[in-house]
Amino acid sequence: MKAERFEDQVARAWSSHIGCAPEALERPGTVLVPLERLAGSGAVHLPRLRGLTLAEIAPELDGELRQLLSRVGHEAGLTASILRGSIPPERVRTDDQGFIFHLDPDCLIVHTPAPPFILRALTALDQETLQALFDRCQANEVDDAYVDTTHEIACGCFVGERMVACGSGYRRHGFMDLGVLTDPGFRGQHLAPGIVAVLARSSLSRGAMPMYRCDETNAASRRVAEEAGFTRCFTTESLTLAMA
Repeated sequence: MKAERFEDQVARAWSSHIGCAPEALERPGTVLVPLERLAGSGAVHLPRLRGLTLAEIAPELDGELRQLLSRVGHEAGLTASILRGSIPPERVRTDDQGFIFHLDPDCLIVHTPAPPFILRALTALDQETLQALFDRCQANEVDDAYVDTTHEIACGCFVGERMVACGSGYRRHGFMDLGVLTDPGFRGQHLAPGIVAVLARSSLSRGAMPMYRCDETNAASRRVAEEAGFTRCFTTESLTLAMA
């Protein structure tokens, strides 16, 4: 039996999450998915999956966006540009573009940091040390990384008792979504790719395809994914809207 191509594995996993056939990803259009976890946020996340756009939205925007799609046509892929053209500019609080990476297991590149760096799993007992690392980083870096010891998998890199890098993963879209953060004083030493590789290997052992997301302007974050063997698969746009 011929092995399934990595691209087809990714398509099958996303289509399973959405509840459609894999070939439906090729057709233009938009699937609106209101999520209770986004309630009150005004968030609109728009992964572009080949032809299809998956619109994960705050529930309070559901009616408004359905009306918008009725006007522009349901075969249209909803984009940030379409949204901005249909609402007053002052309603747009944030507007970001990014990339979605996935890992072909055969392409995983494991970086093992040399001593004095030690990698180990994190537990709730590491929360204070993790917070100390957060305090040494910019607030937006902490938010983007979204590392938490309560996630399904979590890993830290230590020099003695000091945590100098960390990462964790949680289930999102049926994948294991990975985030990583490095102490500003220890960047450029390939610690982040090492952590991402460990998390990716743990994800695969749990039967979950690893996913890594980053802003398109963050070249350093893109390199982390690429150095661990990830492949850029899709683009995504995210907006935060004030209510009309």
